[in-house]
Amino acid sequence: MAEVKENRDILYRIEDKPELKKAVPLAFQHIFAMFAANITVPLMVAALLDLPGKDKTFLIQCALFMAGVGTLIQIRKGKKIGSGLPIVMGTSNAFLATVLSIAGTYGIGAVFASSFIGGLFEMLLGKSLHKLKKVFTPLVSGVVVVTLGVTLIPVAIRQAAGGVSNMGDLKSLGIASVVLLTIVLCHKSKNRFVKSASILIGILAGFVLSGILGMLDGSAIRTASWLAVPKPFQYQWKFYPAAIIGMLFMYVATTIETLGDISAITVAGEDREPSEEEKTGGVLADGFASSLAAIMNGFPNTSYTQNIGVVNLTGVFSRHVVRIGAYMLLILAFFPKFAAVLSMIPIPVLGGASIAMFSMVAVSGFSLLGKIPFTSRNSLIIALSLGLGIGLSLVPEALGDLHQDIQLILTSGVVPSALTAISLDLFLPAEEEK
Repeated sequence: MAEVKENRDILYRIEDKPELKKAVPLAFQHIFAMFAANITVPLMVAALLDLPGKDKTFLIQCALFMAGVGTLIQIRKGKKIGSGLPIVMGTSNAFLATVLSIAGTYGIGAVFASSFIGGLFEMLLGKSLHKLKKVFTPLVSGVVVVTLGVTLIPVAIRQAAGGVSNMGDLKSLGIASVVLLTIVLCHKSKNRFVKSASILIGILAGFVLSGILGMLDGSAIRTASWLAVPKPFQYQWKFYPAAIIGMLFMYVATTIETLGDISAITVAGEDREPSEEEKTGGVLADGFASSLAAIMNGFPNTSYTQNIGVVNLTGVFSRHVVRIGAYMLLILAFFPKFAAVLSMIPIPVLGGASIAMFSMVAVSGFSLLGKIPFTSRNSLIIALSLGLGIGLSLVPEALGDLHQDIQLILTSGVVPSALTAISLDLFLPAEEEK
């Protein structure tokens, strides 16, 4: 185990158990930080496939349930699966472009089938981390994270502009602008709680404004039951090679992302690098939670970077607080009417919040790349990787004559970007920098 150092900014350390009247609000803070991201993927998939309100409510219910289960798995201490760190898990927005592409082409059943296999694949990666150090380099990590953020920004812009069926709607653009402005104003606040919950507060502002403008449909709340248990295998699974391959590359990307989150939280909480056991356990938990989520009609799960930001902002590194937050998510998942309220959030509101969230993902990638020497070798790898990954995702018609399955893989953004970065990083030895 790496040496634990004193960090004066941390108010509650990993084994600390604040009294309940303090722990509950602190746990809610973690929930607030991840709420928006956790429901974005199910809402977008439901909108893409034009699913009825009850399906939208059910998918959100499953997302809440698996966020709670995944978090409990991740914070397990002294087990092979789980880092033992206060990391919050939930639906991964990094998979959004791939999930939407698979869902639109093959249906939601193909998403769950390929995600299940991908989760098992990530567990295999977790077991082999010590052998993959030459593949998962900081350069590759930075390229992948930048590509993730940049390729998702157009999705957020389309939402903010009213969606495909209502593109350019001024009312939608106005609502998205209010959401963004609220997020900026909250982020300026000196109140730590307001700052850490800026995304949630922005969504609430947009939600209220949408209600004033008559854009909310409460029919899903009226038809939703008060109590229901999430059930597995509610959609027929379908296995397609192209969907599986696309997912496998995304699970490589999320493995890199999770390793970065694990390092970030140990540095923030204890000013140290994570141990090999923490890294392996964290990636195994990521994969296991994702495969379990597929069974429970949930989308791929991952560690939440924004909650690591909460640790930085608040100084709360307590595993006990995160565990209480996980139990809260589980409880909320059994109340469909609560999920129905979340399903009412209009697309422009999500778009405004997503612009901020996805852009921050790209900024995180630039931050990672900023730690790499910009030699001619590294610059070439970064340039070609980003150029191909982002370029093909923005101009998918360039590959219009290829088979649909190949198009799906090569226009995903992350796959060509990751392949190019890994291949060139291995092909161009570091000695050539001299």
